[in-house]
Amino acid sequence: MRSLQLDIIEGPGAGRQVPLDAPKVIGRADDADITTGDDRTSRHHARVCPSGSGALVEDLDSTNGTFVNGDEVAAPTVLTPGDELLVGVTVFLVRDRAEARDRPSAVRAVPPALAATPRPPAYVQRDANGGPAAPPARPAVPELERLVDRRTKGRARLAPLAILVLVAIALMVYFAAT
Repeated sequence: MRSLQLDIIEGPGAGRQVPLDAPKVIGRADDADITTGDDRTSRHHARVCPSGSGALVEDLDSTNGTFVNGDEVAAPTVLTPGDELLVGVTVFLVRDRAEARDRPSAVRAVPPALAATPRPPAYVQRDANGGPAAPPARPAVPELERLVDRRTKGRARLAPLAILVLVAIALMVYFAAT
């Protein structure tokens, strides 16, 4: 039986190594053997069990599924060294412990484009305090003035009064005719 381990190479907990010496449940619940800290992982997402040739993984009816090398796990699936196990957004690499001694970390570096420091966009104007500036005043366009919100709301407030006046006129005409 091979001595395997699971290395978290992407996602929360990247760099963590877990020996696969007994069956392990992966999930975000406190009682899971391997907790991921990943919101896309179910409380009890998958079970990994060591076997003669490697390990077996099975999905525990998770919401987002379990994937081995990009293929969804529908039944217990064999894991061998070099396989990638995706649970939520956490990627595990199955490694032989002897290989792990030779190359301790399998964590993938964050691509430089994603590792850039965040900066505010150039199209957002800033005031003296660094906050967003007030939007510039818009020039009045006669064709669009009727659609401006303040005019539309003013007309909506007058509508019940106009209906009341029309009903009063209709009643006066009715009673004058009789």
